[in-house]
Amino acid sequence: MNLFECYVCGDPQESKTCDRCQNGIRGLLSALPELYRALEGRRQRAQSGGGDGHSATLLHAPLPGDEQVLNLLGPASRQAVTNARDQTGETPFLALLESWCQALSEERAVDHVKRNVTAMTARLTAHLPWICAQEWVADFAEEIGGLVYAVQKITMTAPKKQPLRGVTCPSCESLTLVRHFPGDWAAECALCPSVRLDDRDYEDLVRSQAAKLKVEG
Repeated sequence: MNLFECYVCGDPQESKTCDRCQNGIRGLLSALPELYRALEGRRQRAQSGGGDGHSATLLHAPLPGDEQVLNLLGPASRQAVTNARDQTGETPFLALLESWCQALSEERAVDHVKRNVTAMTARLTAHLPWICAQEWVADFAEEIGGLVYAVQKITMTAPKKQPLRGVTCPSCESLTLVRHFPGDWAAECALCPSVRLDDRDYEDLVRSQAAKLKVEG
């Protein structure tokens, strides 16, 4: 059996990128369409009301757009950045995805995809097994993760989560189960987007793992 060091986390695995990291990247990609919609909703700065409790919308012009939001929603430079001072803020949202889709099209000889978030994330997700076999997958994971973090920070959409200690994910068997607030599920895996347990399923999982530990002990 051949063992590799996971390209992303460095753990020894049978595949070049471990299942945990692959699931993590898949989860990041799946979050992008909704985050893009949330970002578009922040295109213009909030208009504060007047001191008398009435709206000041008719008295003042709208405030300028949020620079961070406009930078992420804006186009990328048509020319390569040659000076670090020429680049400010994060790489624009669509430009980052488009650059990876373009690399995928060139290396796998597949047709170019439409320049929208849903189409590009679907294309990258469909080819994720191949991406995870490439040495540059760590750069891919870092850039996609950085984009998710940047947008969550701006839109204040990062969910609060409570780690569910002592219970392992039924899919990846890692201690990665959490409960999000607000959230619709009793437990979700931080790495496996398909693992979402309601109250009953979570209670059954806790009982089964407790029984297993009792037998092993």
